[in-house]
Amino acid sequence: MAKDDELVAAKKAYRSAKEVGNRREEARWANVIGDILKNRGEYVEALKWLRIDFKISSEYLLEKDLLPTCQSIGELYLRLQDFGNALYYQKEHLRLAKEANDLVEQQRANTQLGRTYHEMFSKSENHSALHNARKYFKSAMSLAQTLKENPPHPKSSFLKEYIDAHNNVGMLEMDLDNLGEAKRILTRGLEICDEEEVNVNDDGRSRLHHNLGFVYTQLRMWHKAREHIKQDILICKNIGHLQGEAKGYNNLGELYVQVQKFQEARCSYQKALELATSMEDEYALAGQVEQNIRVVDEYVKVMEDMKKEEQNLKKLKRSMATAKGTSSERKCLRLQMASLDRLIEKTIVVSAWPKHREFAKMKKRIASTLCDKEKLGDSFLVAGESYQKLRNFQKAWKWYNKSLEIYKRIGNLEVRLSTYQLFRCFGYSFIRLHKL
Repeated sequence: MAKDDELVAAKKAYRSAKEVGNRREEARWANVIGDILKNRGEYVEALKWLRIDFKISSEYLLEKDLLPTCQSIGELYLRLQDFGNALYYQKEHLRLAKEANDLVEQQRANTQLGRTYHEMFSKSENHSALHNARKYFKSAMSLAQTLKENPPHPKSSFLKEYIDAHNNVGMLEMDLDNLGEAKRILTRGLEICDEEEVNVNDDGRSRLHHNLGFVYTQLRMWHKAREHIKQDILICKNIGHLQGEAKGYNNLGELYVQVQKFQEARCSYQKALELATSMEDEYALAGQVEQNIRVVDEYVKVMEDMKKEEQNLKKLKRSMATAKGTSSERKCLRLQMASLDRLIEKTIVVSAWPKHREFAKMKKRIASTLCDKEKLGDSFLVAGESYQKLRNFQKAWKWYNKSLEIYKRIGNLEVRLSTYQLFRCFGYSFIRLHKL
């Protein structure tokens, strides 16, 4: 049945229930209409119908009948980024589920609360929100496992909830930069899908692929990242999940940005924007994608400036042939150093970390020739940052430590920055071993 026909049929069923005074069916069909509109991205209109459902359920039905209503309204407010209202209805959902001793609804409520707090953390890096997300997601996974092993009804497997729990906990590990653990948990989720012969177009699979795409992008495993992202996009397209498809293309754009394929990134973002704007109330996602497009356009300009600066550096290197051994030699080396500093700044902007490492090592050689200890310390620090971003932490530690030793020798206050970088890379244990 076409989506418009589905909506027309649901509204007809709602009117019929209202005419005969069947409050339960009236509320149920209002919820169905809200769900259809939500999936079409018409969130404001969907909210109107869900409020009708809530009003009928509150006035005429039992408290337990409010459970699906609270869940739907909470999810909708989350999509609208109205975290306060989302949390209100989700906590009400959890309260009602506990009072009814309904483990199924408790599991759903914990999952939604975890997602809301996770989204709050992603917007503001509020660590209290991250703590709450972890608490609710862990509770949801525990309940999902209990329900899977001891289902309350013979035909209920609770497999979907168990798979989604893997996705949610995997997301938390991503936020904590525990990428190895995130990959393990998310991959296990996909393995469960295969073991249990879950439909290839299941939305749970799409979420796992989406997050694995992000993880592999961070791990700089480009081929695997692209495979998972494209699988996410394909599933969302097949099931008509416009928001998921848009997010998938946004994810693909971010992958292309990381490898400096800005034209491909812009095409991916443009596709994401078309999908986001086709949904009536998906303003937050559309705004995020528009910002990504503007950033990519700036990156293109930076790359053009980089090419010009690289040409300038090559000219300066050629001039060394005549300057070597003369009074102009140091001046030429200083000009090369300044050119490298400009290039290093630009590589940071566009995340071109292999180039960043290359320029850092050139800077080290020139600083050594000039016997400039401060610049040598700077070059070690920059090289450490390169290796950290390239996720070669052992080499990052080596270069940061070299920088730290030089700064300590010359008494430079920049030692604080070097120590801070070491702290981020290796944690507090390093600071305890190197008290300044």
